[in-house]
Amino acid sequence: MKFAIIGCQHSHIKIFIDQMIGLGHQFIGIYDPSPFFLPKQYAEAYQVPLLNNLDEVLERGVEVIGNAAAYDQKIGIIEWAEKHGIHTMTDKPIAIDFDGLNRLQKVIERSKIKIGMMLTERFEETLYTLKQLIDQGELGELLDFTFLKPHKVNVSSRPDWFFKKAINGGLIIDLMVHDIDLLRWLTKKEVAGCQGTLIKNILPEYPDFYDNAQMSVLMEGRVTATIKSDWLMPEAFDAWGDGRIFVTGSKGRVEVRSAGDVLGEPGPFIMLATHHKKAVRLHPVHPPCSLTEDFLKQIANEPHIVTQKDIYESNKTVLCMDMACTKISKT
Repeated sequence: MKFAIIGCQHSHIKIFIDQMIGLGHQFIGIYDPSPFFLPKQYAEAYQVPLLNNLDEVLERGVEVIGNAAAYDQKIGIIEWAEKHGIHTMTDKPIAIDFDGLNRLQKVIERSKIKIGMMLTERFEETLYTLKQLIDQGELGELLDFTFLKPHKVNVSSRPDWFFKKAINGGLIIDLMVHDIDLLRWLTKKEVAGCQGTLIKNILPEYPDFYDNAQMSVLMEGRVTATIKSDWLMPEAFDAWGDGRIFVTGSKGRVEVRSAGDVLGEPGPFIMLATHHKKAVRLHPVHPPCSLTEDFLKQIANEPHIVTQKDIYESNKTVLCMDMACTKISKT
């Protein structure tokens, strides 16, 4: 398949590019007219042209696009792709408001193209292993989840729009979509209710950029979850942040460290403790496919992991969470 990138505003899209190339597909170019440094950097790195307009994408016979535009532009690109029969993998989130969500729903209902969203965490070894433990009953009845996701803000490496609520959507919509997707996937349940707080501490030059959020979530079946994300991770840390996930069941408890054990043994980190066995670090199980392979299965109408409903429900839930939270600012 020939593929292109339309909108290249976040390095997440490199995952899609590398996986498509690794699967033997042809990368034909990037269209992103913004002055942001990333489009030119990737065009040079992959030796592909920077395209001048969307007509050039069509002229090259593109069948699939990766969409990492500014967040308020993503749904418009999906609608353009639908008009031309081009399947679209979009970085998360797709919709930053309910108008965008309704437009997404209509594209899904028309079913002219396949839509992917970069819910990458399902395809990480540790989290796939966690899914296997849960499905095999190793943790018993699921009771509680805790997600800790401190991120580096990396101001100098981000486009200016990233710090504007009207374009970015904000911390809860941008980051917690991963956690909501994992909750739905791991529990096989929907969110029943939520409450939380969104706080602003840093970057006064960006008045509507909030940097610290904590949500309490109730899933169907009385499963509870605490989700905490922030942009407060020290810049000198060795990874993007220090993500931790704790899952407690009636039989045991698992800890996943998304960045690994930074001061200990290298590699993916997942630890299991039960009522009858002491804590042990597990060898993670490799997922059966990558995010992009799963998307291509969807295009081929084959069984796949991430569904259109998963994309819609996760995006809808974080929009509702953002509305439900209490906002607190120093000013």
